[in-house]
Amino acid sequence: MTTRASAASQQVEFPIIESFAQEPLTNPHWKLHPSAQLNGGSLELTPNAVSQAGTVFLDQPFSSSLGVTIDFDYSCEGGSGREFGDGFSVYLIDGEQTTGPGGRGGALGYSYTKDGSGVIVTPGVTAGYVGIGFDNFGNFATPLAGTEGPGSRPNTVGVRGSGSQREGFRWLTGVHVPGGFRGSWETGAHVQVSIIDGRLTVRHADKANPNGILLIDGFDLTSAPGQTRMPETFKLGFAAGTGAATASHRIKNLTVALPVNMPLEMSGPQTAKSGDRITYSISVENLGPNDAPDAVVEGTIPAALSDLELTCQGENGAVCGTGSVLEGLRLPIDLPKGSKAMINLTGTIDPEFEGRFTCTSLVKSPTRANTAGQHSDAVTTEVELPPVSVIPVIVGQWLQSWPEDAQGWVISYDLTLAANEQRVVRWEISFNVPAGTRINPQQSQWYEVIKDGTDGSVVIGTPDDSHTIEPGTPLTVAIQLLYPSQHEAGDGKLRNLRATEVTRP
Repeated sequence: MTTRASAASQQVEFPIIESFAQEPLTNPHWKLHPSAQLNGGSLELTPNAVSQAGTVFLDQPFSSSLGVTIDFDYSCEGGSGREFGDGFSVYLIDGEQTTGPGGRGGALGYSYTKDGSGVIVTPGVTAGYVGIGFDNFGNFATPLAGTEGPGSRPNTVGVRGSGSQREGFRWLTGVHVPGGFRGSWETGAHVQVSIIDGRLTVRHADKANPNGILLIDGFDLTSAPGQTRMPETFKLGFAAGTGAATASHRIKNLTVALPVNMPLEMSGPQTAKSGDRITYSISVENLGPNDAPDAVVEGTIPAALSDLELTCQGENGAVCGTGSVLEGLRLPIDLPKGSKAMINLTGTIDPEFEGRFTCTSLVKSPTRANTAGQHSDAVTTEVELPPVSVIPVIVGQWLQSWPEDAQGWVISYDLTLAANEQRVVRWEISFNVPAGTRINPQQSQWYEVIKDGTDGSVVIGTPDDSHTIEPGTPLTVAIQLLYPSQHEAGDGKLRNLRATEVTRP
């Protein structure tokens, strides 16, 4: 027997977002059955107690035509001795129908439950299309929970197909998962289920592996034995059960959205010197099947990097928005299907920093679900002190009105050189300057001027072997720069400033 959904039931638009943090729930069409309840900022399907069954069901349809991806966090804790059961399920039914809870115990709230003599004691859901069981105890794969199946398979993600109440629910496929599905909020246990063009993909992730592990890769539901035609709309349910073996099963932070495959890759220097100016490159593309008009690349920027510069170039229709590096990296991108964006993040390493830092990035969307195998990346850079480092300090600035051919805004700097390991005999200091800037001709210099700034760069060096730098005894070099105006001088920061040891005669 099937039950037709109310004609007043209208499709819900993507994304469907429900935290399950508190009452009332965002969507009033959620139905909670038997033991399911909101508890402690999440939806508890079962407590850690024997013979429990809980279901939450969204009695409102959503489209299947452009694909659907279901993301949620889960907690599965407790157990009794060595026993840990049974598990939980995610299921989809025909959106034209409605349903009550599925079978108890090993059926995980989706398929029917048989007793030891083969009699169905609790029916499955109505008009089920597919149920994905995250089975710790192992009975979802047995004849107790539907037709076919390999027998008891603990710690397995299993898929049962179309069925309704006392018919169907054939075993389709399953994958053993070492350690099963014990998980907690602290470890960030997360599941992503996608159906795109009738193909099922299941990914499991946590904080230790945010990109996740692919458990089921594009299994074709449409050609599997016993499957009904994929419906135009779905309705969604979650369920869990316990028997003599127990566990608390909880979910939260649910998002149901259109899928989009947005892989991200990041590259950058593995090693660098203090004071170096370095660049991290990030590429992100959209492989479909849907557009991502509100993609966002975010990331962490090491505190040791300053003078940050962020650039982005779109390809094949990608449009980069206005980025920010004030509190980490954030860059919005309109990323149509088939497009790509190349991002460069450049910064200068603190001249006194020594050690290791990591720069991270990820791509996401508030209205799309990223199904890429790698949506985040990181680069760790090992930083060593160079033979000689330089630290600048502005000690004064003023308007210079004489002589006529040397008018402009003067900034005076003390550049302090330090030998980091051993004596430095010959050295050079280099940096970039704005157009029209040069070393102040009114200042007398004891150092050698190799480039005075007229070509956009200043290079000065030791004139002989008499200005050596001993470890622990810094050498200060006073230099004045003549800028065309105070406006063009800006904050006076010396770009790409670095000191090098010169080994040539």
